[in-house]
Amino acid sequence: MKIVIDTNVLVQIMQNQRSTDLRNPENGEIVDRPFERALALVDHVDAVGGLVVLPAPVLSEYLFGIDKTAFQAHLDVINSVKSIEVAAFDQVAAIECAMLVTDAEQRLMDPNATKAKLRVDRQILAIAVAAGVSEIWTHDIGLTKKAASMGLSVKSLSDIGPPPMQYGFEPKM
Repeated sequence: MKIVIDTNVLVQIMQNQRSTDLRNPENGEIVDRPFERALALVDHVDAVGGLVVLPAPVLSEYLFGIDKTAFQAHLDVINSVKSIEVAAFDQVAAIECAMLVTDAEQRLMDPNATKAKLRVDRQILAIAVAAGVSEIWTHDIGLTKKAASMGLSVKSLSDIGPPPMQYGFEPKM
């Protein structure tokens, strides 16, 4: 099992206190207990000997959202999880990324619209393809649609149950 996670899932894994409401990209419903679900996802991947591929652009987006003085502490946590591997945007991924834009999409692109999000999403998908991943975990509607159109299985944290609540128990990272 090899999966890619998007920034919105990484935030849930890393920041219980700062996690935000996530919506299921299919139906718009708020996902309850996202932090616990994210930890359940990492535990599941670890238990089956799988790998979470963390695209470098996702890591970069994540780091933009935290204080620069905390970078190393967060990187230490990520690097300590044996089932997480950071994947670079390399030459193979660059070729895959260039191939993702169809001729129809090229004609429809608004030259005045921000293309940064599109570029990052395409880089994430290109890294997934280059790494041989068949499943991506995200809450981003645009990324969900493009990944599904490419034949990737798309999941959100609503697709994994959190561990059962026990009296007096609060999960910690």
